[in-house]
Amino acid sequence: MSYLGEVRRTAFHSFGAAASGVLIAAVSGTLQFITAMARRRHLSQLGEFDDRMLRDIGLTRADLRDASSGPLWQDPTAVLVVRSVERRAARRLTARDALRDAARQEPGTAGSTPRRNDLMSCG
Repeated sequence: MSYLGEVRRTAFHSFGAAASGVLIAAVSGTLQFITAMARRRHLSQLGEFDDRMLRDIGLTRADLRDASSGPLWQDPTAVLVVRSVERRAARRLTARDALRDAARQEPGTAGSTPRRNDLMSCG
């Protein structure tokens, strides 16, 4: 029998694998916490904006309050992104419906549906 290519494992191999897994999890958790704290600092800077400036970026004071109400280790930007995307989608839907209604009420086009190009122009 040849021992070439055979890998022998020591008794401490499984301990080393477990220890490295714990170390990786601790480092990853620490990095996530540091990132969340940095983003909370940015959130506090957003709190200094007036309502008009927040509205320009698609947020409200309530959004900031809701984002900051989570646990310290949770990233608050996820809440802000969801709220902003929801508002943008609602505005687009409203604009598309208004465009569809306007096309239906034009004289001479009663009963016809708007062309696809008309719908695409609202975003």
